[in-house]
Amino acid sequence: MKLHQLRYFLSVADKGSVRAAAAALGVSAAAISQALRELEAAMATPLLRREAHGMVPTYAGRQLLVHARLALGQLARAEEEIAQIRGIAGGTLCIAVTPWVSQSILPYALARFHDLRPDVRIDVTEALGSLHPQLRDGTLDLVIGVPPRQPQSGFFTRDLFRCGLAIVARLGHPLSTRTTLGELVDQDWVLTLHEEGGEQPLAELLGPHGVAPAPQRIHFARSALVAIGMLEVGDMLTICPWPLVETPLFRDRVQALPIREALPEMPISLLVRRSDTLSAAGQLFIDCFREASVACAHADDPVLKRIMNSVEVLGEV
Repeated sequence: MKLHQLRYFLSVADKGSVRAAAAALGVSAAAISQALRELEAAMATPLLRREAHGMVPTYAGRQLLVHARLALGQLARAEEEIAQIRGIAGGTLCIAVTPWVSQSILPYALARFHDLRPDVRIDVTEALGSLHPQLRDGTLDLVIGVPPRQPQSGFFTRDLFRCGLAIVARLGHPLSTRTTLGELVDQDWVLTLHEEGGEQPLAELLGPHGVAPAPQRIHFARSALVAIGMLEVGDMLTICPWPLVETPLFRDRVQALPIREALPEMPISLLVRRSDTLSAAGQLFIDCFREASVACAHADDPVLKRIMNSVEVLGEV
């Protein structure tokens, strides 16, 4: 097994065809096809199969894909670390952050980080639901978001914040004065979750109160901006953390329903891989985030005050 074979295999799996992978990598389609044949011969099993919509990994291919992403990601980080030692620009830091943090603490942390490491590119993703597979395979360097439902040995997890949840609707929604979950039984919901069975949190929240929305009434958005548009135009409801309700993005556009039932709390954690040493840039970002968290907790800005007053800080970041 050779590194270029893994790179070609990864590109074909991502792009869906040899031709698209060849164009992306700047090599010939024949070279990629030859490398794939050699890789399958070394593995003694097919790794890709052709379907109507393109090339897709077999079961064995999917298993190799996880390890290939992690191995190539670790190699890229090693190259970046060596480049930093040699005084060459420092690569890319890929992070995912839950939306309320991205609207409060994150901008200050990133500004400080960029002042200290202007040579490092920053790639930020919204952490909506579970991005744990992307963290595990090395696509992400760290996540500040909802921890796994069940403890996972592959991650180091440090709880940072805890906050309450709210049932949210657009301003002026016909049900804006409802006070019980039972009154919401026939409503449409939009959830921002990246995982199979994404309706499970809603079922766990509403089920004990006798509310079970039909599957076709549970919709999904992959962005907080998309979700708020669906709330405003589609008269849908959602569940979101209280600090998100207090952000400028949401505060003047939605309202929390005065539900009497106690809703659960949501933890927000820092997650990194146990099997991989965090880069110097990643560690510096955590230090900058820690400083920004303290500064925001004591800020005079009324928006930051509202956000930070709605969360409990769980020890040192």
